[in-house]
Amino acid sequence: MPAQGQTAFQTPIQAEAPAKTTYVLNPYLAGVHVRDTFYTRCGKRILDIVICSLGLVIALPVMGVIALITLFDVGRPVLFRQTRIGKDCKPFTIIKFKNMTDERDGNGELLLAEYRVTKIGKKIRQTSLDELPQLFLILKGDMSLIGPRPLLPDYLCRYDARQLMRHAVRPGLECPTYAPLDHVWTWEEQFENDVWYVENCSLRVDIHLCFRVVQMVFDRKGSQTRAEANRGAFRQDVFGEIR
Repeated sequence: MPAQGQTAFQTPIQAEAPAKTTYVLNPYLAGVHVRDTFYTRCGKRILDIVICSLGLVIALPVMGVIALITLFDVGRPVLFRQTRIGKDCKPFTIIKFKNMTDERDGNGELLLAEYRVTKIGKKIRQTSLDELPQLFLILKGDMSLIGPRPLLPDYLCRYDARQLMRHAVRPGLECPTYAPLDHVWTWEEQFENDVWYVENCSLRVDIHLCFRVVQMVFDRKGSQTRAEANRGAFRQDVFGEIR
């Protein structure tokens, strides 16, 4: 039965949860119950708008500097655009500062992301400054400050029913674990953490996760992983860019 403040959310996919050998973050094993409160319906969106409006006042000069650095580092365009999947599985266009070259192999295919990230790009990725343009997407309503990271449309057909529920909320800049992990998490752990957030979203949780995001920026191991873009792909049949 759903806990107080939660409502059952049905998906058209019926699938038994696969056996896991990874660190399980969520106590639920099957059904997912989306948190349904005034905060999740209205309060969270209001805070996103207020915080992003204030944040852009500080961020705009920084974005101007990064745009110039990007222009000299990788050339035009300075922004990377790509279709990602948002709330209720609706596609939207994500924007970031470009930090990779367009180098290709002999067959004309783009090289793996880890080989195309520039030295300057690695430094920018380590601090997540390449994601500052997404503040405009938060104001627009495509994203939120805290929420599951938006991924490629190709992933939709590869989620199981439980993982698909990460799209029951707006995607965010980050959705860190409530407590620090002692290792670089796997895709399965990330998706399980996303589902935990869907079921437990609240003002208290969001405030705590905001502090966790700051902690992640200064975490050397996590920063290095983001910078090198080499965590690996979700499942063996996925072979694409994950930024």
